[in-house]
Amino acid sequence: MSETTSAAQPRLVRMHPADNVAIVVNEGGLPAGTLLEGGLVLLDKVPQGHKVTLVALAQGEAVRRYNVPIGYVLQDIAAGRWVHERLLQMPAARELHGLPMATVAAPVQAPLTGYTFEGYRNADGSVGTRNILAITTTVQCVAGVVAQAVRRIKDELLPLYPQVDDVVFGLGFSCS
Repeated sequence: MSETTSAAQPRLVRMHPADNVAIVVNEGGLPAGTLLEGGLVLLDKVPQGHKVTLVALAQGEAVRRYNVPIGYVLQDIAAGRWVHERLLQMPAARELHGLPMATVAAPVQAPLTGYTFEGYRNADGSVGTRNILAITTTVQCVAGVVAQAVRRIKDELLPLYPQVDDVVFGLGFSCS
């Protein structure tokens, strides 16, 4: 896809409605001046797989992806700018011990009748067939760190929780 074609049909991925950034997915990125949906104009060339601000962000404000703060703005950033790590203060990494538990309850589903399966029932009444901890990232550049964390979780924590079958991780988009 040529840069001209990319600019004519900009494609962004916004993971959650509360996100204030989106990922440019056009091959080769998008040039400055590209008109985005909603009338936003790119002020910088944004490489493929990198973030663009959807709204103006004030110094100290959280950059949100998946509706989770992934960094804090070091200086005001106008809407339509390329967001990269030099503009952000990254949050401190959490320790492996004492990680918070998920708190969002799954939606209540109508029970199925007349079916069986080889699985188990959780304490909260939900069911499953395997108990796997999945870790994902917001950016690909931390893959080495996450791989190390997964190795440590498997070596140090998994033996303490025999009901957990495995730990896996997936990658996010490229660094930006």
